[in-house]
Amino acid sequence: MRAAPARIVALVLLAAGPVSGAGSLAPRLADAVDLGRAAPARVRHVVVGVAPRDRAGLEAFLADVQDPASPRHGRFLTADAATAAFGPTAEDEAAVVAHLEASGLTVDERWPNRLLVAASGPTGAVERAFGVEVHDVALDGARHFAAMAEPSLPDPIAARVTGVLGLDDLTPVRSHARPRAALGRDCCHFAPADVAAFYDVPAQPDGTGVTIAVAGVYPAKDTDLAAYDAQWALPALPAGSGQVCTGRRRAPGCRYGRRHSLEASLDLELGHGLAPGARIINYMAATRSLAALARMYERIVSDGTADVVMTSWGTCEVDTPRAAVQMADDVIASANAIGQSWFAASGDTGSEDCRGDPTGHHRATSVDQPASSPHVVGVGGTTPVCAGGLVPGDPACAGYGGESGWPNSGGGASIVFAHPAFQAGCGVPASAPRLVPDVALAADPTPGNYVLDGGRWFAIGGTSAAVSTWGALFARLVAHAGGRVGNPNARFYARCGTAAFHDVTIGSNAGFDAGPGWDAVTGLGTPDVAALLAGF
Repeated sequence: MRAAPARIVALVLLAAGPVSGAGSLAPRLADAVDLGRAAPARVRHVVVGVAPRDRAGLEAFLADVQDPASPRHGRFLTADAATAAFGPTAEDEAAVVAHLEASGLTVDERWPNRLLVAASGPTGAVERAFGVEVHDVALDGARHFAAMAEPSLPDPIAARVTGVLGLDDLTPVRSHARPRAALGRDCCHFAPADVAAFYDVPAQPDGTGVTIAVAGVYPAKDTDLAAYDAQWALPALPAGSGQVCTGRRRAPGCRYGRRHSLEASLDLELGHGLAPGARIINYMAATRSLAALARMYERIVSDGTADVVMTSWGTCEVDTPRAAVQMADDVIASANAIGQSWFAASGDTGSEDCRGDPTGHHRATSVDQPASSPHVVGVGGTTPVCAGGLVPGDPACAGYGGESGWPNSGGGASIVFAHPAFQAGCGVPASAPRLVPDVALAADPTPGNYVLDGGRWFAIGGTSAAVSTWGALFARLVAHAGGRVGNPNARFYARCGTAAFHDVTIGSNAGFDAGPGWDAVTGLGTPDVAALLAGF
């Protein structure tokens, strides 16, 4: 009789040539049950991270480009110049490609900045390429796959590799939208004009000339966006807007689904509603895997058209392979070098970003990634109160009446990234690691934001709504500045305690309390856009 499946209690590193990354396998493998060797012919899709040649030099440049006292202030690089100065060498990338092909894998995609190489092939070829065994495993009542040890590469190549994605499927990304039921006769929720009134958003600039990228999964329906525009008297999206599948055209992440596409509808509609002059491109990952997300990030940077990037998708940092966190950070840092500004939702489960996982350590204090990256603006959530209105018979918000920290606003300390220099003053603990969030915005599903998906109206909150609104409002700031501004965190923290931010001082996310200055519930606070514009 076959023995009962063994519980995996430890990861054993291969003896020879481990890759230089900090771990490519999901920490949750320790909770999985081994079901035996996977079918050798099954096709797998992997992404290999190639190490930048000068990560320290890139960080120094990114600090200088935001420092008004530096001669490099505001002098963002072209994509080619950034790759030449800081990216992997052509020889390093070529060595990785040669190894993958010699192992029997097909290289599917390479990118100009050489940070990632995507490949596919049967399980047997993946096992040869990375010196692993791939097994079927059970986790949380579902069947998955996972390599049973960290990948190993020949020594000359191992030092050139940051990590490998696609060796397991234990960490799918999740959206941070909080929908309520279809509205029916419910009242009242935020329309674009209500958000504008609440956060003191002037009519101009409206984002004209700026391109926003949505980094997500799944498409929205053009008919929904057209009906949303008609409802709120918005113009059509400007020429150059669209939706881009970054994987196989018929992949799950590029197909509309009534249950799946609500996030995409939220991102596009809120983005367009608050920056009606901006182009918006919805970049879609082929699946919810970390490998597919990495490819989508690279496409956004390589296309180079986006000035502002916003994402409502992420994973709990504690449960995410360290290599995946580092690979995403390398790509986003390269985006900062060419002037792109990235915003990410901080999560919707308060200070316990992994909440819902079955084992106790996953319920500990944790943060979401990529919001934990120091190259990203992490966006938390609040509960807003209008100065008047937003009631039946008087549904328009009459302006800012105050905010409290939303109990589900993600926040806390990274376990991966060190304290960034821009997190200074404003009550930020100087000895802490990277702290999240940086800023916040209305996220409570009550009142929530009007969103149309599949022909039905919803009221949606969550840090997804907060980050989509922040991305749109920031597009207005980029238009006002007359060009790209890169990572704006240094500018934001320099404005702490000024009229540019509403300092939210009440509320809690279970692990932390809001208070004066920066806090791990609402960051620096929420914007008064007119005042914030005055400093750009």
